[in-house]
Amino acid sequence: MSREQMLELGRQALDLVVNRIENLPDEGAWEGEFREILESHLAEDPPEGPNPPSGVLERLARDVLPFTARLDHPRFFGFIPTSSTWPGVVADLLATGYLINQCTWLVASGPSQLELVVIDWFRRWIGYPEGAGGLFTSGGSAASVDALVAAREAAGHPERATVYMSDQSHSALPRAAVVVGIPRDHIRTIPSDGSFRLDLEALSTAVAADRAAGLRPLAVCANAGTASTGAIDPLDELADFCATEDLWLHVDAAYGGFAVVTERGGQLLRGIERADSVGLDAHKWFFQPYEAGCLLVKDRETLSDAFHMPHDILQDTIWGADHPNFADIGLQLSRSARALKVWMSVQTFGMDAFRRAIENGMELAARAHDYVRASPVLEPLNTPPLGIVCFRVNPGGGLDEAALEAVNRTVLAQMFWDDPAFMSSTRLQGTFALRMCIINPATTWDDVRETLEAVERFGRKELSGKGDLA
Repeated sequence: MSREQMLELGRQALDLVVNRIENLPDEGAWEGEFREILESHLAEDPPEGPNPPSGVLERLARDVLPFTARLDHPRFFGFIPTSSTWPGVVADLLATGYLINQCTWLVASGPSQLELVVIDWFRRWIGYPEGAGGLFTSGGSAASVDALVAAREAAGHPERATVYMSDQSHSALPRAAVVVGIPRDHIRTIPSDGSFRLDLEALSTAVAADRAAGLRPLAVCANAGTASTGAIDPLDELADFCATEDLWLHVDAAYGGFAVVTERGGQLLRGIERADSVGLDAHKWFFQPYEAGCLLVKDRETLSDAFHMPHDILQDTIWGADHPNFADIGLQLSRSARALKVWMSVQTFGMDAFRRAIENGMELAARAHDYVRASPVLEPLNTPPLGIVCFRVNPGGGLDEAALEAVNRTVLAQMFWDDPAFMSSTRLQGTFALRMCIINPATTWDDVRETLEAVERFGRKELSGKGDLA
């Protein structure tokens, strides 16, 4: 392409993205299409000759890009959404445009140094000592795999290893255990208490039983903000237990970890600095584009011990002990320069803006919980420590649990199709729950309140048909 063609296509693409962001509040939080419809537009043989670039972009803008969850919509409350800073988007454009492969220092020394800087920010935020380190990953799933590989290697790759996690843990954790070779029947799911925190007594009982059976307890996976409720496991107590039992403590802080930069979050996450490893996702509550996961370890050597593999074709990249190769401390060799977006965002806005953005989510979740408690139609199902509110339509009365679940499933479906907001659900110790994750700094109290009012409205409609209207 000529310079003029490149600039024109780039301008058209930027116009698309900026227009999308500007128009977002006036659109629904979700748009999707059935496969047969999309297939009719997209299933074709690749062209033998060229097409006009503007036409290709127009097809994408018409037939592909609109049909996604709008995760940065002010009323997208499902799953764990995100909202990216514009400097983060621009940083990803630059990382792609400069064709950076941040595998080794020789190949990408500037981006490697920047990753060291950002990793050190994270290290200090969670309270890790000098000597800690880590790397960016695609997300929490990859970080969990790297952490359990390090735990396995640090323990001497024991046979009959067992791993322990809460019944509230993300599916990434048992999947990571399977990937690193833990048999499924050696993955222990420990019950949670009434606050959805891992039960220490039950954990202690399970570890003792496994040792008595000749198994080798390897690691405990704790939560610093579960995906269902935002619950935080008793991190200090777990650190004491793991130190006594010689177990690796991994903390999944993919969702909640960045709350540590706020005063309240720092108090809630006290003890995280004692973990052997911590997983974080900057593409969640640190407002970055995908992908921006991260793994930190208390002793950086545990990663190099696990992953360093000399390779003849890479021998020229060795620059000395003070010039690390990130390929030596994780799964990936080919790596995008993921730290650029975090660095550029923080440099542009400053940490005070990030703290206020995170605090906004916690404050709105607390107000939402108060609203639910005061509602004659809604029942709270958790007390939100962070930004997740769980509740259900339940005015009290004659409906049994099965009927209540049916009512709430219908309400969720009506929200899905008939309201501009997007919510999701979870199951809390057997109870079907509606769930709002409120972490977008653009979300206002009106966005939250009007969504809850819609749930009440749909709930009343559904209950009136059953003769059980509060």
